[in-house]
Amino acid sequence: MRFDFWFRRYLLGSRLKKKSTPIIGLSSSARIQEKTRIFIGKGAGFFELGARSELRRLVDIQVGGGFSLGENSVVGVGSFIEAFGTVRIGDRVLMGPHVKIFSSTHEYGVPGALHRPLVKGDISIGNDVWVGAGAVIATNVTIGENSVIGANAFVNSDVPSNCVVAGSPAKVVKRL
Repeated sequence: MRFDFWFRRYLLGSRLKKKSTPIIGLSSSARIQEKTRIFIGKGAGFFELGARSELRRLVDIQVGGGFSLGENSVVGVGSFIEAFGTVRIGDRVLMGPHVKIFSSTHEYGVPGALHRPLVKGDISIGNDVWVGAGAVIATNVTIGENSVIGANAFVNSDVPSNCVVAGSPAKVVKRL
């Protein structure tokens, strides 16, 4: 595919490593800053960056399922996103530095960490969400629109729309 070659060679250079043929959608106004790495693994379904979205420096994204970043959204410096399930980030989402998102975990009750089956899940972050620096978002979580995730929060359950959550595990501290 000519587009695939152009995308990899001129737009991303050595920052994109691809082991499958997913659907790749990249807006011409999306920005990927230096030292950002994107790995698209075997079995990946899609990778999309919306209009005016931005991946800041040192972002590391591993896609084994699907990943989309909405319009006018920013992933902060040094963030890590593991999308072995599906990670969908809405429009106008601002993620601070060093945010971690994990869409998979290992099954419990099976001895030996190397032998535990990988359990994939989905993560959905609604529109107009602000994720504070150092927050961790675990698998099978939906974050509602217009919400704020406090710095260093550990989000392991759904977050309603229009609220502020903080802590480990994250709990609602304020309704907006």
